[in-house]
Amino acid sequence: MILAIEILAIITMCVLTLIAVWSFITLKQIFNQLKYRNYLLEKLNLHIYNLSKNNDIKCKDDDIEKAKNVFKV
Repeated sequence: MILAIEILAIITMCVLTLIAVWSFITLKQIFNQLKYRNYLLEKLNLHIYNLSKNNDIKCKDDDIEKAKNVFKV
């Protein structure tokens, strides 16, 4: 009876160890994917900001040109 309990305990420890290692590897991969996703989102955010900033400058230039044309008349 004691031998059966010891065998069951050893099997349980092995299974729990495998689950712990597997969980650690999986969580590490998930964390790396989240870091990569955040990196891509940050780059996307920066490009959108730069595009909107360039668009604002073009709009202001167009407004200045229109104002110059109005004063020429």
